[in-house]
Order: sequence, then C-alpha cells, then structure tokens
Amino acid sequence: MACHEISANHPNSKIGRILTCFFLLLLFWATNLVAQDSLMTKSAIRQYIEQEQRANYAVLLAKYGNNKKLPEGFELQTLLALRHYPELLNTRINFIVDDVSIPLSSRPHWSSMLRSAKNRIYQVIIDNELEGTREALLLKNQPFNAQIGIIGHELAHTVYYLDRSFFGIVGNALCQLTDCRIEFERATDRRLIDYGLGWQRFDHASFVRSRISQDRASAFTAEGGGGAYMSPAEIMQIIEGHDVYSD
Repeated sequence: MACHEISANHPNSKIGRILTCFFLLLLFWATNLVAQDSLMTKSAIRQYIEQEQRANYAVLLAKYGNNKKLPEGFELQTLLALRHYPELLNTRINFIVDDVSIPLSSRPHWSSMLRSAKNRIYQVIIDNELEGTREALLLKNQPFNAQIGIIGHELAHTVYYLDRSFFGIVGNALCQLTDCRIEFERATDRRLIDYGLGWQRFDHASFVRSRISQDRASAFTAEGGGGAYMSPAEIMQIIEGHDVYSD
C-alpha cells in the first residue's frame, strides 16, 4: 500500500503523508533488521576469528549479555555462542570459573529448580585446574573457535532445560549415573549442530582428541572415536547433510 493511500484521510495530508512514510520506513527497517539477525543466529560460520570479533564486543554484549554473568577471560567466546541461541536472549545464566574437577557442566541452580523454566537461574561451570593430558580439556588451553564450540555445547544443555519440568531435570541428573548419559550428550551435540555451531564443535573435538588419544587416526573416526561425545568424523557426517551448512 502506498504512503499517499494510507494518509489520504489526514486533515493535513502533506504532513500526514510525510509522517506515515517515516513510520512505515522505520517499521520496515526494524523488521528487516530482526529478520537478518534471526537468519544470522541460525546460520553456520566456519570460523570465528578473535581479532575480528573483538571489534563487535560492545554490540554483542548489548544484545546477548542481558541477565548473563559472563566468565572472566571468556566473555567474547560466550557471547558468540549465545548469539546462536535466541531462546536464551533474556534467560538468567551465571558462568562460573572455578576448580571443580569437571571441565564444563551446565544445570539449573538448585535454589530455582521449582520455578518455571523462564524464571530459573542456570549455571555453566568452567573448570580452571586439571593435570596431565586432561589439561587439553581446560577451556583456557583450547583455540578460540573450539572454545566457542564447547561453550555452545553447554548452552545446548541450557536450551534443553527450558522445556523440562522439575521432575524431568531430576530424571536427567539420574541419567548421568547410567549409560543413558551417552545418548543424552550425543543428543546435545546434535542440538548444537542444528543451531549452527557444528564447525566450532568440530574444531573442539579435533583439538581435544588429538591431544588425549594415543591413536590419532581412530580418535577422528566414528567407529573408534565414539563414547559420550561425537567424534570429529561423526560431526562432519551430520554437517555434510545439514541444510544450515549448505554453503
């Protein structure tokens, strides 16, 4: 519909047309911006370059940092991972860096478990002290793109918890004590790939397995690199057939 048609009934038709056109253009710009951003969060980026992304930090913080207590030293990586999860835009998440003996973990805070999903407080806990070959699992020892990948894995857990009741979360906690943990973690990797972070997770899996496995070849294959987390070969197989990665 043309501006002059919309403003035909304005007492001051000239002013009315100008104002109407202005607001239509503003609405079009805002709608187009939202659409572009939505597309970007669902798209896959092969590699995030730290030097390039530093210039975007203020914009990323303003858009994706709401209700987030970011981890010191990993703020940019976390914001880039959050960028892929529009459901978490206003979700309260505390990122904690501490000596906890588990490389990374994600869960709702116990004090908020009985709240509705959107009102819970979620935690992503990052270990800062491991020894031996397990040092490769520490976030601080990994490449920038790989760091985004494993943070994205933990956020994929958080997205999952948004649809879980109190009893569902308790059931998931019990699952971690049995073999069903394998399927739970693999489903999380698949969720991450669907959200466009497959390349980052591929780089993470490649980095960690190349430093921990004594048999480098088997570490990269689906057959020899299985377990609770997908091997690089398994991730690549999904990426190759996924619409998000068609480019």
